[in-house]
Amino acid sequence: MKWTATITKIGKQAIEPKGNMVILFGENVTPELVDVSVIQKFNAQTPVSSFIMKKGDTITIDGQTYIADFVGSMVTSDMRALGHVTLFFNQKKSKNPLANGVYFTIEDKQTMPEFNIGDDIVYEHI
Repeated sequence: MKWTATITKIGKQAIEPKGNMVILFGENVTPELVDVSVIQKFNAQTPVSSFIMKKGDTITIDGQTYIADFVGSMVTSDMRALGHVTLFFNQKKSKNPLANGVYFTIEDKQTMPEFNIGDDIVYEHI
């Protein structure tokens, strides 16, 4: 199954190149979180209400596909309720990983993706 979301807004402090972490929220995000979040709107043909993500599933951003090494226990429910997930690129999963986090290992030729308004994010449950 695939879900497609379009980036509709990028908060002023949402992208930290050295941080390798991005917080995503749906359009119902609270004003306090807008500045630190990338806002996404799911396509009507792929409603977020049916979202599922497990280890081994993929996300494609900026033409690059990443495979999930770890998917926190709250990812599916937070995405369905709020369009919310925290993406970690090339960070080792800690002893207490975030319950709403998805951790990805960046392959040799990959970099952290760029996030641009109007770009799609494609989530694929394999």
